[in-house]
Amino acid sequence: MVVPSPCWACGVAGGADWIKVDGVGVLVHNARGRERCPVAVPFDWETGKPLAFLAGVVAA
Repeated sequence: MVVPSPCWACGVAGGADWIKVDGVGVLVHNARGRERCPVAVPFDWETGKPLAFLAGVVAA
């Protein structure tokens, strides 16, 4: 039996994944239909640099 870990940023249960959306990495919650985490900071997928100015803008 596999038990998904909670979100690393906010603790929501059900598992989370990093996905690429238009070149930006965002953290999404699997248990909530791939809903974007409201706490995690998005990052440039190629460089890995945080994009704090996009927090709350990128929709998964």
